[in-house]
Amino acid sequence: MKAFIKEFREFITDGNIVDMAIAFIMGGALQVLLKALVDDIFMPIIGIFTGAVSFADIVWKIGPAQIKIGSFISAAITFLLTGLIIFIMVKAMNKARALAGKTNDDQEADEESELDVLQAIRDELAEQNKALAATKADQS
Repeated sequence: MKAFIKEFREFITDGNIVDMAIAFIMGGALQVLLKALVDDIFMPIIGIFTGAVSFADIVWKIGPAQIKIGSFISAAITFLLTGLIIFIMVKAMNKARALAGKTNDDQEADEESELDVLQAIRDELAEQNKALAATKADQS
């Protein structure tokens, strides 16, 4: 049981969980903001063109059933905007991570290639010294 509690404590205090909790809270706030944007700004503008006072009031009546198509379209627009914003944010974060990782990888690659060049120079000088020593030995 102690191992379970220790593992759970590590899981909860891990930075990724805290980051995920913050992202969840920010996502909820973003959802509220986008819903207000769609319901209070976009839908009245669309309502002007459709002739409806409120876009959410557009209802299809089929027998006794009422299909609230305006509310559905409003929710769909909110969903698409949320997805678009999250996509842009994830894409920007991935690009930032790639740039940060790329600079470290590039530095390591440069260090490795510099080391390879220096080793090649060392090997070439060693071969030249052997050849020079052999030439001097033949002359003696």
